[in-house]
Amino acid sequence: MKYKSLAPLLAAAIAIGSWLVAHPVKADPAYGLGLSYTFGSGGGDVAIGARVFSDNNPQNAVGSIGLDYKINSQSFRPNIGAAWLDNDVYGDLSLGYDFGAQGVDFGVGIGGWAD
Repeated sequence: MKYKSLAPLLAAAIAIGSWLVAHPVKADPAYGLGLSYTFGSGGGDVAIGARVFSDNNPQNAVGSIGLDYKINSQSFRPNIGAAWLDNDVYGDLSLGYDFGAQGVDFGVGIGGWAD
């Protein structure tokens, strides 16, 4: 089945589109840099990544879109997820696609953010 490899990309595109439509346009985004531990396809890995959050209010749950660089596998991982913004730090859970392992994986991360 040659379409099997397109399923994760299609699922990610639908999820991102739904997330963008569901959030108000007037919300001010925030930006973050952090570390993530990913697990799933290709085993566990540490990643450095950048995030864009759907809102910039601290003490709030927000949506996120990001791009990680996985250190051990030396591959990129675009992802979507949910985060909790504290005063200057964030914690997040993400679902991403590892281009190196060509599979979907999950991540848990922490980092700093600013608006």
